[in-house]
Amino acid sequence: MPLDPSLVGHETSPETGVIRREDIRQFADAVGDTNPIYRDPEAAKLAGYRDVPAMPTFVTRFRVPFAEAGLDPQRSQVLHGEQEYVYTRPLVAGDTLTVRHRIATMREAGRGTMTIMTIEALGDAPDGERVVTGRSTLIVREGASGTDAAATGGAGEKKKSPPKIPEGERIPAIEKHVTQEQINAYAEVSGDHNPIHLDPAAARAVGLDGTIAHGMLSMAFLGELLTNWLAARGVPGSWVARLRVRFQAMVRPGDTLTAQGALGRREGDRQELDVWIDNQRGERVITGDADVILPGA
Repeated sequence: MPLDPSLVGHETSPETGVIRREDIRQFADAVGDTNPIYRDPEAAKLAGYRDVPAMPTFVTRFRVPFAEAGLDPQRSQVLHGEQEYVYTRPLVAGDTLTVRHRIATMREAGRGTMTIMTIEALGDAPDGERVVTGRSTLIVREGASGTDAAATGGAGEKKKSPPKIPEGERIPAIEKHVTQEQINAYAEVSGDHNPIHLDPAAARAVGLDGTIAHGMLSMAFLGELLTNWLAARGVPGSWVARLRVRFQAMVRPGDTLTAQGALGRREGDRQELDVWIDNQRGERVITGDADVILPGA
């Protein structure tokens, strides 16, 4: 059944939670991020945070209630095309966050065979301050079941042109070897237990050749890339204010990913960067951009 366009503007029921140090540590462990700011309050304070900070993609734990958004992953294929998080300040342990999801846009594409929708995640502090805004672009195809948002890591995998290397001074790259054990751990901390990530038989049943990693796991690697670079610069009060990606190809257990970045325009304390991830075959699996805050640098 086609999505109901009257859902545009609909907001889901709010979900309120307190960000805990233990939750941040578990999220960092699942991603494989060893930065001490995610485990040691003193290290976090030396880096300019009030307490242990949440990783740039931590709020993915506040998941979209699919049924309330008019989505039925059992009857349709939902591909995660793009994701963005924009922060007005860092989130840290002890913060209370209330998140609701709003259907921002919806349009038909592919001569009516698919719907492209944007869902916003609106995260507010108890005083009403908008701390984080997330934007997910989803591509919904009716009649093909078995996947959910962030399942395939993108709808653009058929494109095989050589990836373009962004211009600008490069920041130190990081390498990540993806295992099924890590995918399982990420499913636990993110709450995304779609069987195509966890069960090879379920993945083959929907046409895959085995399990695939969550697209949001790869996005978390870019968060690690940026926070590692900021830590190496040693400027207290530095943080990631925005991270946006486009998912381009699937990531499978056994893949080795290289997360990279290049400096862009600088305006005051705000530094823009291009970010991307390639696999061991030189295929681009994610492209994106980010803004980081570098006080007085």
